[in-house]
Amino acid sequence: MISITKNIGLNKLLDEIHSFPMSLDISVTKYNTGKLIGILQEKEVIDICKVTKEDFDYANSIDLELGGVINKLFKEKDHSNAYSDYLALEKKIESTTTGNLFLYIKQGALSVKALYHYKNGEYEYAKNLTLECIVLNEYLIEQGIGTLNLRCFEQNKNISRILLRANKTEEGHDLLNNLLTYLLSGKEKNLFGNLFKDKNYWNKVPILRETYAYELFPMIAEDMIRFNIQDKLNYLPNEWYLNLDFDVNTSERQIIYNWIYINNQLQKGDYDEYIDSLIYFFQQPMSLFYDVLKISLLIDLVKVIKKEYFVDAEVTINKLKDYLFNKLIYNLKFRELVSKNLFQL
Repeated sequence: MISITKNIGLNKLLDEIHSFPMSLDISVTKYNTGKLIGILQEKEVIDICKVTKEDFDYANSIDLELGGVINKLFKEKDHSNAYSDYLALEKKIESTTTGNLFLYIKQGALSVKALYHYKNGEYEYAKNLTLECIVLNEYLIEQGIGTLNLRCFEQNKNISRILLRANKTEEGHDLLNNLLTYLLSGKEKNLFGNLFKDKNYWNKVPILRETYAYELFPMIAEDMIRFNIQDKLNYLPNEWYLNLDFDVNTSERQIIYNWIYINNQLQKGDYDEYIDSLIYFFQQPMSLFYDVLKISLLIDLVKVIKKEYFVDAEVTINKLKDYLFNKLIYNLKFRELVSKNLFQL
């Protein structure tokens, strides 16, 4: 039976839950990151690739078509149509562009091709294509297209997913930890790509690197939920954020730090501090983008209740479910998936 201390803590949370604020329908940043990247990258590509505005717009049109392929890969079970579309685009790229503009468009296409093979379980091939994408991006960055550093970050994240799906769990977690360590503190360790070893590289377009770190953290948390959706006993893995060391000098970094702190208290078994810090976290109004972090905390809380045979488990879980659906607003289908798989007694 659950201890008196834990019982009191959980009841305290239940008393507070009705007052927890709804998520804020605002961006995680105070500016439009996509628009900023577009403005900076247009100037860089035109200058470095020696092309016109029309050429850059053409590259963007190809990117939009590649986005259509990605959409099909995620929505359709049979990937043959998506791959046919991709091969047609590949021929179009090869026949209509040359030089650095060709490489600029090609690097984007390679990650789509890698996604196709990832979706089909061809993990080693997907990894090799992703490494090729990194090489092209590093070359273009050295030429002067600094905004492509985001692509190098993103491809390391993609390789971590490939490793996790290939059941190379420790390698996947290590890579994520190394990527976050680099993004948040500039310390490089075993990332894919040579430019990370250049200390000056960390300061290339720092506003984009910092924003990407804020966006990446909840993305990884969501991946961990999806990858472990069938595990109804163990807490969500913490190896990917374990021992992260970074300065807490922005409100976004504070959110990440607080979330890690809560999970550490749970892992240590300090239930008083765990519940108190959990309540504080839920009391803070946050962008809907951080709902994933709240959902991951709810998942582990439900597991605490189930493991400890909490006397009012059904009532408690129903209240948590009500919070999940009425106060959090991120991706309804994802919340339904979580509820169906993990919120059942």
